[in-house]
Amino acid sequence: MSLEPTVLVLDGGGAPRGALTQRLRRLGYRALRAKSPEQAFQIVEERRQQVSAALIPPDLAVIDLRAALEALAANAPDGVLSYIVAGGYPQPEALAELRQSGVSLALWEPFDDARLRFQVNRALARLLDNPPRREPRAPLDVPAQFTHAGRQKNARVYTLSAGGVYLETPRPAVRGAAVEVEVPIGPGALRLAGSVLFTNVPGNLCRANLPVGMGVGFGAIAEGALAAIRREVAQVSLGLTL
Repeated sequence: MSLEPTVLVLDGGGAPRGALTQRLRRLGYRALRAKSPEQAFQIVEERRQQVSAALIPPDLAVIDLRAALEALAANAPDGVLSYIVAGGYPQPEALAELRQSGVSLALWEPFDDARLRFQVNRALARLLDNPPRREPRAPLDVPAQFTHAGRQKNARVYTLSAGGVYLETPRPAVRGAAVEVEVPIGPGALRLAGSVLFTNVPGNLCRANLPVGMGVGFGAIAEGALAAIRREVAQVSLGLTL
């Protein structure tokens, strides 16, 4: 039986990451904290931990960042470790060093749970059984509403793309149901018709890496609305990469 992937959280200079580790656990991830690079190597080398992704601070206390990250990844179970830099936006020199070290995913403070979940899922993508996506998507964490069978309910947007939206809601509509979603984009709100493609509800089949809710696929979208969604997705995505 395969082990559940572990997300490693490394402390930075004077910035303990206990709270971040707890956030990850609350979101359903198996997370461990390393207080030093030496402890990080010890955790990764423990095969029972199955470390597959790591959140590193912008100021990791090592002499050669690229060499350190490559060495840490080499000790991972499959020889691969996906990195996310998480913390305050660094100085240009530190940012350049992160890029040169192969780090491409970022979480700049302050970041909400939607962005945290989204980035960790991206880091673990090679291990998750997700279908390929035709449209770029991004986490928004904004309030939304959906209407089903004449009833309007409140929800929150987890991710949005030109092809659809994932809504966080404790009472999703059933799979295949026709819904109308209202999403705040730009100065107003977009009302988009669609159908429920899948739901994630508590139970044996609940996917821990997603919030309780539903994925909605959009039907035909007017060109103006399509452009507004793609513009919003692109803008958010820029802040999630180096």
